[in-house]
Amino acid sequence: MLRPFLSAVLGCLLLVLSAPLVRAEDTPASLHVRNHTHMELLSIRFSTTRVESFARLDLPPDGEDTLERPGGVQDLRLDFGLVLWNFPHIDLDRLQGITACREHDAPCLLLHGSRGEETHCAGTVRSLLPADGRPVCALTSFRPGMKMDDACALLEKNLLTDENGAVLTSLGFAGLVWAARLTPGQGPVRSAVLEHLELRQTLTTDHLRALLSTLYAQGYSLWQAEFPGMDFNFTEMTTFDEERRRQILQQGVELMFSAGTGEASIMLAPRALLPALLDAEDPKEDVQLFTVTLRPASSTLLVDIASYTAELQDEGER
Repeated sequence: MLRPFLSAVLGCLLLVLSAPLVRAEDTPASLHVRNHTHMELLSIRFSTTRVESFARLDLPPDGEDTLERPGGVQDLRLDFGLVLWNFPHIDLDRLQGITACREHDAPCLLLHGSRGEETHCAGTVRSLLPADGRPVCALTSFRPGMKMDDACALLEKNLLTDENGAVLTSLGFAGLVWAARLTPGQGPVRSAVLEHLELRQTLTTDHLRALLSTLYAQGYSLWQAEFPGMDFNFTEMTTFDEERRRQILQQGVELMFSAGTGEASIMLAPRALLPALLDAEDPKEDVQLFTVTLRPASSTLLVDIASYTAELQDEGER
């Protein structure tokens, strides 16, 4: 699939090896980044054999931003949530901008030279979802104090991490396989406490239905939801039963899918603990909250799982 990119690769190398020398005072201090893909560009990693740095972006499709430009020849890794694009040996000193482009099937980076020249550079892709048949960990619970190995005992030897130090792996949940980010606490990664968990999949009606059905079956109830121009607090709908609240949510979801733009978030909490959570600032029991984010423009389904430890009433009480 990369054969048509041979000329692009050669052009990329020529830009590094044969571009005219640029005086330091002429070199722009910033790097303009454009995301012309259909995905959400979360971050870019700049790395050499000894040093790496990250730039958090959260660029939607057709979004752009300007960064302080690292210098020298560096490897670039673009994090799109479900896939990573890699481009080795990019001479940043000769660039004023880069564009992640959608014109080709393979990963493509448009390099904007400091003298106005443009070059397409082909890269490689790594999926954060496992290949068919590869075993993944199944997520059954997320509780305060659980260790990274408790969440997934199949972590790879050479761990991939993001800009926050979260380990990139895969987890099974709700009958789906998700690209997961597990943020460890202090200490060796595998034995560290799991502080935060994020799941990501392609946004489809089937995937969202599977997720919500699983959470409902596990005893979770709708708490709040935010849609463009609409906010819901389901705990205030005292005259509606649970089924009617779910129907109201579904109407908002259908409008969101129809529009194809904007962002929505849905918060769910354990049904048995919801009244206590409404009346207290701190939980009196260990609790896990799910926040589901929908971004139709980039087809992103994001699940943020937060776990809170109960506040003790009296010293030594548990």
